[in-house]
Amino acid sequence: MAKVIRCQCGFLGRGQTVEEAATEIEAHMRSDHPELVGKVTREDLIAMAEEA
Repeated sequence: MAKVIRCQCGFLGRGQTVEEAATEIEAHMRSDHPELVGKVTREDLIAMAEEA
């Protein structure tokens, strides 16, 4: 089942798996929220995943 991770800014990281959604939101964080890189872990992101 598809997964989504919501950024505080409203961006949605989507993927067919939680790993894909986490990869998408990590790329978003690097480009739009570089101050969060290294502060929010992949495990944190995975814990935030919801069914799409």
